[in-house]
Amino acid sequence: MIGVGTHPATRGSRRGAGSRASERDAWIALSVLRGVGPAGFARLVAEHGSATEAWVAGVVPDRRAATVSETHVGRDASAARAIARSLALATRRAGGRVVTALDDDYPPALRTLDPRPPTLFVAGPAEVFQRRAVAIVGTRRASGYGLSIATDIADELARAGVVVVSGLAVGIDGAAHRATVAAGARGIAVLPSPLDRVYPPRHRPLARDLLRAGGALVSEIAIGAAVGKPDFARRNRIIAGLSEAVVVVEAPDHSGALLTASAAVAIGRELYAVPGPIDAMASRGCNRLIADQQATLVTSPVALLHQIGLTRGARPPSVTTLSEVEGVVLRYLLERPGSIEELVDRARQPPASVASALAMLEARGLANPFGGATFHPTLAARRLAALV
Repeated sequence: MIGVGTHPATRGSRRGAGSRASERDAWIALSVLRGVGPAGFARLVAEHGSATEAWVAGVVPDRRAATVSETHVGRDASAARAIARSLALATRRAGGRVVTALDDDYPPALRTLDPRPPTLFVAGPAEVFQRRAVAIVGTRRASGYGLSIATDIADELARAGVVVVSGLAVGIDGAAHRATVAAGARGIAVLPSPLDRVYPPRHRPLARDLLRAGGALVSEIAIGAAVGKPDFARRNRIIAGLSEAVVVVEAPDHSGALLTASAAVAIGRELYAVPGPIDAMASRGCNRLIADQQATLVTSPVALLHQIGLTRGARPPSVTTLSEVEGVVLRYLLERPGSIEELVDRARQPPASVASALAMLEARGLANPFGGATFHPTLAARRLAALV
């Protein structure tokens, strides 16, 4: 693991003039300037010996600060201090805090990145970043199959004591986060936006649920900063960096999930992929990762646990009394999701009986319709089957 003292930018900071507090102020101010990403930040600090000296020199791609007016951007320590204090106050108002790689509560897993994100904006306890973490990522346009698998994997990981990391996007990410919250476990959402403007807006309640469950929100984007496409790509690298392994559930060609997979491979994280139908657009990326031997095949959530050296967590008991037809239909659903027509054919039951059984199974929380046509068993149904 690369420690704070071994990173080029941090080595320079120890040679730089001024106190640790002044260096931290300059560290924050320099990192939020437009055009200065992690690589640019590390290069500037290495060239000038410290963030303070780089800030004073004023040699940056674009001197317009992303979060303060241009009048604050000067070449002295007082300007850096004003920016750092302004950001700290704004971040506290949003329920978070500013964390730099100089700080003790910087996420340990991100210290292994080179270059690492110099400054993060975090809401939630620092302790959550000390635990084992696995990321689950995938397409926003997830199928019922993908949503079901993401939910199952997140549930298994969460109940085994693993922190589930994802990007809070709709689709696979959202399913993973919801399953984590439902399991009463901790998760981390890495945002492509500031803490005060959680994106997408529809997942703001989900973000609050993650925090209430003891999880965390993380962003590289400062309060008040504009958000662009590069921020989504940077978010993918942090997702991979925070995790010991990345699981890709569904990923079409050229998707953000594949960028996260590439980041995982580049920084030495384990990569896993869920296979899908060969004619499904959403599964092309996963199938290719497996075929190219870049990712390990995931055959089941429990198998994934074993592959990363974990055992199943405690399963809550579930007691449900089913009619004969409900039991038959549920058994076939557990074998393979299907439409009413498919279930009628497989169960050899009258259409009206199957429709009634599905309605009862849905009411009992044992089946879910996706797209109004295909029914999938829920986690509760799978747990019930495991107890039989």
